[in-house]
Amino acid sequence: MSLYDHTDSLGFLTGLSSRLFNNQLAVRFQQAQIDMTPEQWGVLVVLIEHQSMTQAELGEKLYLEKSSVSRCVDGLEKKGWILRAKDPNDSRKKRVSATQKTAEIATRCAEIASQLLDEAQRGVSEQVLENSQQMLGHVIKNLRQMNHN
Repeated sequence: MSLYDHTDSLGFLTGLSSRLFNNQLAVRFQQAQIDMTPEQWGVLVVLIEHQSMTQAELGEKLYLEKSSVSRCVDGLEKKGWILRAKDPNDSRKKRVSATQKTAEIATRCAEIASQLLDEAQRGVSEQVLENSQQMLGHVIKNLRQMNHN
């Protein structure tokens, strides 16, 4: 008999919920005729919030590997949603920023993501949501500290 049931572990449950959410988000983007992946949407959210950053900084914010960031940035650049420009302080680096074209698509994506989140959280009390957010925030803080050691 096993002492550990992975299907009850926090890691398994959060990973599964993330994959299910992202799968449904991809379906909803496609239904809205938005040619964007959930991963690309995550990149745009960070760029809109921070305006401009290097790909390395973007990877740090999202905890993504260089290849994943590069793939997302390439796809977004081809669609005209982001620009890459030389860093004024270091010409070896490129800064990434959202374009004006991004504002409209970001608003549509945010509405879709917000509606999906509301549906996913249906039936969960405000208190349980608040407790879950606090607990996950604490777990994320601990994991970030471990990643910096």
